[in-house]
Amino acid sequence: MSENQNQEGLRGCVQNRILNDVFDQCAASTPGWLVLIVDDEAMRVVSSVVGMYDIMEKKITTVESINNMRQPLPEMEVIYLITPSPSSIDLLISDFGNPKRPMYGNAHLYFLTRVEDSQMAKIKKAPNLLKRIKTFSEVNLNFITPTSHSFHLDMNPSTSLRNFYSSTPNLSTTASQLVTVCATMNEYPHIRYPSSSPLCAAAAQEFHTQMNNYMSQNPAWWFHGGQSHTQRSRSTLLLLDRSADPLTPIVHEFTYEAMVQDLLDIDEDKISYESEANSGEKVKKDVLLNENDELWKELRYTHIADVITTLSTRIRDFVGSNSGAALASNAGADMSLSEMAAALKQLPEYKETMSKLSQHMYLAHQCMDVFGKQCLLDLSELEQTMGTGTDAEGKAPKAKVLIDDLIDQLAGIGTRKQAIRLIMIYIISQHGITVDIRKRLFDAAGLTGEEQEVILNLEKLGVTLQQAKAPSTSFTSMFRSARLASTGRFDKNSTYTMSRYVSNLKGVLEQAAEGKLDIEEYPSVLPMPQGAEKGGGVGARSVRRGGGAVGEGKGTGNSRWAASSGDGKGAGKGGNGLANKKFTGGRIIAFTLGGVSHSEIRAGWEVMMGTSGKEIVVGGTCFLKPDQFVEAIKGL
Repeated sequence: MSENQNQEGLRGCVQNRILNDVFDQCAASTPGWLVLIVDDEAMRVVSSVVGMYDIMEKKITTVESINNMRQPLPEMEVIYLITPSPSSIDLLISDFGNPKRPMYGNAHLYFLTRVEDSQMAKIKKAPNLLKRIKTFSEVNLNFITPTSHSFHLDMNPSTSLRNFYSSTPNLSTTASQLVTVCATMNEYPHIRYPSSSPLCAAAAQEFHTQMNNYMSQNPAWWFHGGQSHTQRSRSTLLLLDRSADPLTPIVHEFTYEAMVQDLLDIDEDKISYESEANSGEKVKKDVLLNENDELWKELRYTHIADVITTLSTRIRDFVGSNSGAALASNAGADMSLSEMAAALKQLPEYKETMSKLSQHMYLAHQCMDVFGKQCLLDLSELEQTMGTGTDAEGKAPKAKVLIDDLIDQLAGIGTRKQAIRLIMIYIISQHGITVDIRKRLFDAAGLTGEEQEVILNLEKLGVTLQQAKAPSTSFTSMFRSARLASTGRFDKNSTYTMSRYVSNLKGVLEQAAEGKLDIEEYPSVLPMPQGAEKGGGVGARSVRRGGGAVGEGKGTGNSRWAASSGDGKGAGKGGNGLANKKFTGGRIIAFTLGGVSHSEIRAGWEVMMGTSGKEIVVGGTCFLKPDQFVEAIKGL
């Protein structure tokens, strides 16, 4: 990767590695077309960053799974992009087991990770394969990059939590995968971690050891900030612990991507829905919400009310620009979402761009439909008050009043899952409750013994479940923690009163980007460069409290949903501005053991697109949806 590739992010680095270092090199070495063979893990890595059109441009005519029966093509050269697992190595060798009729011609072997000595020995004992090997390389790409500045290690959420919060956590594999992430970006990072987390301290040492081993085994590898590569400084890797903030993954959030992931039936980036064709017939549509969808990139980190406003405006502008259209007379301000979507489908100009508008209008409408059916307005207002310690006016509620409101909400709540999340939020935010209050909450929600155990399992994440005495009269005791005081829970700049809560991660990233992350709270494995922690200290950021007049709601007709201040424009757009953004200094790579939520990915983007000028990459062992996190806690 060139040092000048400043704006592409981690996803761009992975694309370059696959397209240039693998496909282009192979295409340049053979005059004919190529076959690409992948295993399941490699397919996930490749498909997350490269489309079939990109592959075809590299002289690859066929992509097949190594696990499937395949037609022999002995006249064609083949690229194997696979994990060096025993099963994949065995299948590779078997493809060349018949010396008279091998499956393919010459072979280009690319492995996602380091090939262990035992697997190398197997390959050396396969003479029919050995004589056909034209390329042998380890590409270090065993992670998934769904967006330009986020990644995960493709772990199952339940497995991830059990691994790290068992009596003997296994950190070796995670550290190894993190090394490949850093190697891909040419980063040899300073390693920092919270001093309060023994898990992160152990992970930091393991990563440090494995990163140094990688450097010693790859002497030609270079890193930003190293000798002759000084255009960018060395990066900083922040190793974080999911147990330090179990609250954020379960709080309802109302930016577009977070709502889609929480409320709709989406499988990774694929979502299906029924659409009405021009003939009136219902047809099933599959939509991929990924980096290839520019509208998704633009809107995904935007508040849902602003998504609806933006889509409505663009559809009205489109209808208005077609004065001869039969439905132009209906393009007034009173047009409903469903009317606009129906009008759009009747226009002859309905093409790909308008199809995207219609798709996203439908998805936004579905999010709001679920929002209404599950009565999330009242529930979320309560969540925001518990999560921040203040109501929409910035006042601390009385503890008894809040408990009564909570019990009323639980008594009429739509689903048990929502009840479990709500009780979890209360317990986490209060740093424990009395046994009596807990029983009242469980009874109000009508939870079964198994459902109660899910909540009690929070203790295995380090959450305090029980207080000896009743809470104080004012619901502000949650802020007695120095850690919370340093990172903040309340966004006074939030446009919407229902989006006051901010994650711990955002506060940590803001401090890190400003060079103010306290070195005692977040020590480094090795000494940091002089001046790297300018102005540090716990007091560098205080808890932010605020609130404003509640204004008119946008697209929902309810004032509690409404903007509290500002011009009604949402948070940093997911796809806008990156091309013109100039980064300075070293990258910040924030990685959470146990998984990272979509709201935290958004927080990283917002800090990066702010005024600090720092490039920020956010990752975790997996991406966490709220229900997945609750289910993972159940399995602890």
